[in-house]
Amino acid sequence: MESVLKMIQRTNCASGKADADRSKILDEIKEVSRLLAYNDCWFQYECDDNLIEACIFQREELSARYRYLLGKAKQLGVSCNP
Repeated sequence: MESVLKMIQRTNCASGKADADRSKILDEIKEVSRLLAYNDCWFQYECDDNLIEACIFQREELSARYRYLLGKAKQLGVSCNP
C-alpha cells in the first residue's frame, strides 16, 4: 500500500480535459489509499470488539472502492510513471 502512495505522489499530470479526468481518478485513489492506511493503524490499536468489527467493515468498503477506482483508471488508460 505504501508503494502505491509513493508512486501516486510522484505522478506528474499535464493539463487538458482527459488529463483532468486522470488527475481526478489519481486523487481519489490517493485519498482511498490514505484512508486504508489510517484504517490499518486504527485496527492495530483498537481493543473494543465492536470497534474492531467496525474497522473490518470499513476496510471492506474502502477495498471495494479502491478496486472500483483501479478498474476505472484502467478503462481510462491512466498510468503513473515515477
